[in-house]
Amino acid sequence: MHRTQTWMIVFALAAAFVTVLTTWLAYRSLHGAFEREFQARLAQVAGIAASQVSADDLAEVRQLGSGSGGFFALQAQLDPLRSVTGFSNLSVLDTTRATLYDVVRGETGVGAPSAYDSLAHDSLAAAFAGRVVAPRPWRRAGVETRAAFVPVRLDGAVQAVLVAEAQPAWDVELKRLARRLAFIAGLSLAAIAVLTGILLRVTTRQLSLERRLSRSENLAAMGRLTATLAHEIKNPLAIIRGSARRLAKLEPEAQRMADSVIEEVDRLTGTVGRYLQFARVEGEAGDRGDFAAAFAATLDLVQGEFAARRVTLEREGPPEAAGAATVPLDGESLKQIALNLLLNALEATPEGGAVRASLVTEGGRVRFTVRDDGPGIPADVLKRLGEPFFTTKAKGSGLG
Repeated sequence: MHRTQTWMIVFALAAAFVTVLTTWLAYRSLHGAFEREFQARLAQVAGIAASQVSADDLAEVRQLGSGSGGFFALQAQLDPLRSVTGFSNLSVLDTTRATLYDVVRGETGVGAPSAYDSLAHDSLAAAFAGRVVAPRPWRRAGVETRAAFVPVRLDGAVQAVLVAEAQPAWDVELKRLARRLAFIAGLSLAAIAVLTGILLRVTTRQLSLERRLSRSENLAAMGRLTATLAHEIKNPLAIIRGSARRLAKLEPEAQRMADSVIEEVDRLTGTVGRYLQFARVEGEAGDRGDFAAAFAATLDLVQGEFAARRVTLEREGPPEAAGAATVPLDGESLKQIALNLLLNALEATPEGGAVRASLVTEGGRVRFTVRDDGPGIPADVLKRLGEPFFTTKAKGSGLG
């Protein structure tokens, strides 16, 4: 993957993370604001109720219980307050943790141990120490409940604690808001994903175009280089050939050597000519060659090299009755194609391995296949095969 695409994906992931984090922080901020406002209101109303409790009423309830005037005074004070505020319960607790009055339990709750001692023991103790406390919420019958513990001060001392319980009504709205925020965040993530996909696709096409342009530039550069080299080589070859023809007029041994020189010079001249034809922008079509003949000749040529490296060369060619495998390319170029593939396979195959070469003619087409026992070509290298000057060999040119 290209570095630009990698950074694009990293940026998209960062944007998605920021979107999720921002949504979560917004929800937590609203939740905290609702909760703080609710707890402050709960403590404020409970504090007003606690300030209305009299010492005489508490003393009568301690002495006479539910039949006392103090009991009815607390009932007349707290029951209407519960109805007006919508609190789930209001209780007054003695310093012994016993219940002096409980709106929900009524007369049956007087003198009974308070459940708040186990639900919020530390908060109750802090309230008896003179502090207004709002403990962590607890659940009753599956419903989240919040409470405020307010000390009842009489004659400068804490003589009781008033507990106000409430179940917040904003939970439903907050959950609805959470669903909306989640929906918005989901749309944002989907938009980021779609935009990233489009940008990645555009970038991929751009990189592909850049690779094709680079390949074209390399080919053009190679063509110019080939033309220059071929031109510079062609003149010395003509001189060598002329000198060899003059050597042929001497003694017979020199004539034989001169004939070999002339033959090799003609072969090199043909190679130079083909490179010059490649370097031209518009060239004439090449001669037609017999791939079957080139296939057989090339295998005979490399057989000794394979044997020297202890690699088996297996061949499978068309039967003689099938005739020539004619293709629109000259014989020397066909030999060069087969030679490059076979030598590459030989280099990749370990000692004791095998290389299998086959030539099949079918439907007017020729398929030449070379298989070896080497490690294979990695995917990132495979897609660059044929790219000029690209090679994995330490001394390769990338032009084979």
